[in-house]
Amino acid sequence: MISIKPLDSPINQQQYGDITYRQYADTYNIDDRKVPYGPDMFYLSVNTIADKNFTFAVDEDGNLVAALVFDGGTYAHKYTYSGGVDTAFIDNYDCIFLYDCNEFSVELCRTAFRFWKGKRLVLVGANWEKMIEHLDDIPGIECFYEIEPENNRFTELMNGFKCLHVTYGIPHQESMERYEQGVMYYDEVMSFTFMFSDCRELGESNPDKYFFVMDGYYGNLGLFTIRSKIEVCLRYALSKGMEPVVRIVKSGESFYSDYSGDDIWGKFFNQPGDYSLDDVMHSKHVFFSPGFYNGSVQSNIMSQMSKGISLDWKHGVFNNNLIGYIAERKNKYLPYPQRTLGVLARGTDFVNTHLHNHPIHASKEMIADRIDEALRDWNLDYVYIATEDAVYCEFFKERYGDKVFFTDQQRYVTRQNELLSELHRSEEVKRNGFELGAEYAASINLLSQCNSLIASGGCGGVDEALRENAGGYEHVYVFDLGTNR
Repeated sequence: MISIKPLDSPINQQQYGDITYRQYADTYNIDDRKVPYGPDMFYLSVNTIADKNFTFAVDEDGNLVAALVFDGGTYAHKYTYSGGVDTAFIDNYDCIFLYDCNEFSVELCRTAFRFWKGKRLVLVGANWEKMIEHLDDIPGIECFYEIEPENNRFTELMNGFKCLHVTYGIPHQESMERYEQGVMYYDEVMSFTFMFSDCRELGESNPDKYFFVMDGYYGNLGLFTIRSKIEVCLRYALSKGMEPVVRIVKSGESFYSDYSGDDIWGKFFNQPGDYSLDDVMHSKHVFFSPGFYNGSVQSNIMSQMSKGISLDWKHGVFNNNLIGYIAERKNKYLPYPQRTLGVLARGTDFVNTHLHNHPIHASKEMIADRIDEALRDWNLDYVYIATEDAVYCEFFKERYGDKVFFTDQQRYVTRQNELLSELHRSEEVKRNGFELGAEYAASINLLSQCNSLIASGGCGGVDEALRENAGGYEHVYVFDLGTNR
């Protein structure tokens, strides 16, 4: 997202120290960094901002009006409206507050709000002042401009309306508290509104079908967390009458990606319906998703909006390559499934990093004590342990000897506050993306075939094991130690 900043704001401190925009403009030739002030300046500034993270907006006389700066985010899309805008989410509110004049707030004013069913729009922040004269009136919408409204003014503006407050923030793993208080991030509102705005005619095939090609930014996520987030989006697209397909090429930093443009979905999974990517790429109506990340808040909203919609995996979820990889390991690493206790023991990220708003996981000692009880009380003879942590693996081998089984996956030791994804990216010899994902998928699949389950805490792997097991476990115990704050 590109935001308007006053001319005396500091530039990127890491690169320019204490220099200000005004000092920079006075010292250097800025002719190649100027765009005319107005609603189109965000689009026009994209190329120059990509170079040095900022550019300048000038008035008709060439005077500097504002500096435009890129704020990091999880959402990006082309200024394409061939598919129209979707106001289903914002139509739930009849009053919207837009905090700060930026690329996304201006675009919402120029495009989406002319189709919005609401009644009142409030623009909040001093940097709206010069932009308002460049914006067209929105028919049927009562508009207000407030620099810094006091509490009583806020109360007056909100009185009698269901209000949405849209502000800057990065979607992540969090509770629904801010949504329940009527607060959403620009990234989330933009992806809801422009989810289907990029429609292309790629051929004459399937003229009666409307395809949705799902892509997104899931760089640091594990395989089954990616799957769960994608499935929420696919169900959401189905609820809109679309035929969804998946092609994840934007997550170039994912440790499952081997090169730029590598489709990390196609490495492991099938498509959810009858149509392949080849079918879609020759079809008449193809909608391409923006690049975005659906954090926990947006995922939960999407799930509610597509309640009752299910995916039809006619060809199965896993592709043949992954199925073959798993089959090669079952007999060797899970020879007695009905006599075996399955254990998911998360270390690394969940022990050394303490991920914010993620469940706290039990220590290896706590897990071992619970295993001892389960073997006795549930009358089981063997233990299969799914873990990516080398320290955990050695601990359980020493404790259970020939009673314990592990797959042959590579295991790791992370430092304090080091994510496993960071470790993978820092390796001098990069591992094959398919092998990384297949090891994890195999370890969870074998876990799902055990008699009973113990898990060190909640995570995507637990959800996947329960899903693949489909209610077949004799016993299930998941540690619940609260959440990291």
